Amino acid sequence: MISRFFFFFLIGLFPDIYIFFRYIWKKCQWRTQVLYTVFSLLCFVLLVLMFGVYSSSESVATLYETSMVMNALISVFVVKLLFSIVDVWTLLFKSKLLRRAAFVFAAFGFLTYAYGIMLGRFNMSAKYITVENNSLPQKFDGYKILHISDFHLGSLYGDEETVSKWVDMMNAENPDMICFTGDIVSILSDEMASHMDALKRLKAKDGKFAIIGNHDYGDYHKWSSRSARDANLAKTEENIRQAGFDLLLNENRTIYRDGDSISVVGVENWGRPPFPQNCDLKKAETGVASSTRILLSHDPDFWEYQMEGNNDYFLTLSGHTHAMQFGIEIGDWEISPSSLKYPYWHGLYEKNGRQIVVSRGIGCTAIPFRIGMSPEYIIITLKKQ
Repeated sequence: MISRFFFFFLIGLFPDIYIFFRYIWKKCQWRTQVLYTVFSLLCFVLLVLMFGVYSSSESVATLYETSMVMNALISVFVVKLLFSIVDVWTLLFKSKLLRRAAFVFAAFGFLTYAYGIMLGRFNMSAKYITVENNSLPQKFDGYKILHISDFHLGSLYGDEETVSKWVDMMNAENPDMICFTGDIVSILSDEMASHMDALKRLKAKDGKFAIIGNHDYGDYHKWSSRSARDANLAKTEENIRQAGFDLLLNENRTIYRDGDSISVVGVENWGRPPFPQNCDLKKAETGVASSTRILLSHDPDFWEYQMEGNNDYFLTLSGHTHAMQFGIEIGDWEISPSSLKYPYWHGLYEKNGRQIVVSRGIGCTAIPFRIGMSPEYIIITLKKQ
């Protein structure tokens, strides 16, 4: 953790050090040198302070406000970083064109980041996927699942009307079943309060099922005691149930149609450290009634590292990655830095007859922005081969 922090600290210092010695040190008066240094240090200090407030506040409004301040500070860093990346080439190639390009690139980066904050994170999209499997019971051929994930409702504070419109869009798909794959909040159970009416309106013929993700545990908060953390988790779980979801905490449910059946098995979070590992698949499978099974697992790493060789589940639904809220999507082609960390980061994947669908989610984490990787809900249609 310390080495990772030091790495990001060096990245954060690079543009300021570069700009200072490239343009400020020899070309500006001492007053400008002092002002630039003070401004840069203040940005760093304020960002650290805001992160401290974010991780300790028990007010949803404060969480949202501090996240937006962090967004503003990060936008300044983005501008300086992009400028430095391009301008450093002018040290090798004496070109006025490159210097102008550095300013253009920095301005483009700022405008793109601003778009991601103000518009990109609200640009809801629908993704349609067909999953084919020869073990699917005949009565479930054409079965429609609405897959949603990672609401992070704290990042949508004050945007209740938007969330309500999204619910209308989802209900219009007329799904047979809704599966929510975790992280309904970022930290506090109270993030759900202003969105409860909208969540209750989500409808599906055979019900809506949910699991919890790493953020729902509240582990990214400085609680006064363990009991306060546990009380927040209990309230989050109760809110999920009050919103009409059947919460699966290492449990399963079975859907029946004219003698045919499929089982939905939901496990608690399992992820590579430092993410929590509370999954108990054996417990979740207790009394499972159908041999045709769908697994709900928040982190797709569980499918990769813990389900290898397990063919009991023809389909797994996951979220967690957010596609890093940043990338490029052109038609069916897409690229994101998320692929460097997660082999299965968005969309449909198949391995040895097993399939997984990973959603890039709806909300945002501590920094509310989305560039390219817009929020989404996924409509999965099951087909018998």
